[in-house]
Amino acid sequence: MINVPDTIKEAYSKSTTQYDKIVINEEEYAINNVDLEDDCYEEGNIFGTAIAKALSFEIDSSVDLEGKEFKYYTGIKTSVGIEWIDLGTYITQEVEPNDTTKINTVNAMDYMLKTNIKYTSDLQYSNNNITLGQVAQEACMKAGIVLATTDFPNVSFIVDSNQFEDGTLIRQVISAIAQISGTVAKVKNDDKLYFVTPKTTGTVKKVFNLSDYSEAEIKRATYPINLVSLGMSDVEGENVVMRDEESITLYGENALVINDNPFAYTESKRQQLITAIFNAVKGFEYKAFELTGQGLPYLETLDNIQIIDFEGKTYYSFLFRVYHKSPKGLETEMSAPSITKATVNYQNIANAEQIAKRTEYIVNKQEQKITQIVENQSEFEESLTKVETDLEGIKQEVSNIATYKRAIEGTTEIHLTEAGATEILNLEIQGNKTYEANLFPGEDLYPSESLYPNQEVL
Repeated sequence: MINVPDTIKEAYSKSTTQYDKIVINEEEYAINNVDLEDDCYEEGNIFGTAIAKALSFEIDSSVDLEGKEFKYYTGIKTSVGIEWIDLGTYITQEVEPNDTTKINTVNAMDYMLKTNIKYTSDLQYSNNNITLGQVAQEACMKAGIVLATTDFPNVSFIVDSNQFEDGTLIRQVISAIAQISGTVAKVKNDDKLYFVTPKTTGTVKKVFNLSDYSEAEIKRATYPINLVSLGMSDVEGENVVMRDEESITLYGENALVINDNPFAYTESKRQQLITAIFNAVKGFEYKAFELTGQGLPYLETLDNIQIIDFEGKTYYSFLFRVYHKSPKGLETEMSAPSITKATVNYQNIANAEQIAKRTEYIVNKQEQKITQIVENQSEFEESLTKVETDLEGIKQEVSNIATYKRAIEGTTEIHLTEAGATEILNLEIQGNKTYEANLFPGEDLYPSESLYPNQEVL
């Protein structure tokens, strides 16, 4: 919530008439028919979003706003005169002239727009000491905005390489950071970037009474998040999962699923990252709602609120979406859409044999390589297959290592079955007894240039 005096809060409880202006180069200009869209909900989710606020208004055509930055203020008449609320700096995107009325319609966005430029990095990842927080700092610096949040979940995670493909926008990097930290990226009215962790236990910023609004609807309650999954969308079995079993027993599985995050491109990294995300979002829940009525521009998206229904029942929720209209404040729409429940293939508790198996895809976008590792361990054998594909050169290398281990006494025989009529590049047998004299080619063992018996076969 923007810090405003109580006189402004009191005025909004009594009046529906607002005043609006912009300031550019220290000159003030009145504007009219203002629409301000502030949203943090996208494709059924809020976590990991980085959405710019969009501003539209009408202004006299004599004011040149092409490609300009300006401050936007909305005001209301109080006991001490008109008091103004600073709603931040905006950058003009489009000016639509009307030659008949001499009134232009201006479309603009907040400083999140600055992040819509190509991402490049000068960080020395090879030193193995670059943190997620440093990546966020550099991204904001290159976009020309200030990072306000320097402490967030996984901020100290070591980033060992730049996994963002050429052409990636800084906004996509910021979104990936928000995603892997269980936060929402927002530019607030001070023009700084924040990573916000919505907390159910946060301070309530406003109590909405449904009887005060022309249109109001309480919707379904979202159940608490009790499962987090990190994985790769196109690879089965790559998910790393944390679960709150007690909550799942009560409410069923309610998941936050994060797939294909560039910072979590190996199973090991997903294991390192998931705990902080799980702790940040576990138990997150709210009541979905829609309200239409007097707007309160000092409220911000992600503010904690309460809703009192017509029967006097109180619900806790958040402000996720605001369509603010001025000077007709009674047309402002405020809502918290329901988060869509995701469908995930969950990891079951593995038995002893399954624990010893590992299949991992490592996608290194920077080096354009995909590495697949398949490992299996049993009581007597360890096998490791590694397939490395170079995407640029369209070439593939395969290495296959099998280790057979067994304690034996006396004489034993080793049979290589289904070996195929191809060269065995390297066959190594180790033991604590002399075995050379007992090594013979068999019908499934094909000698090559580097494979010979150690003595003449009689």
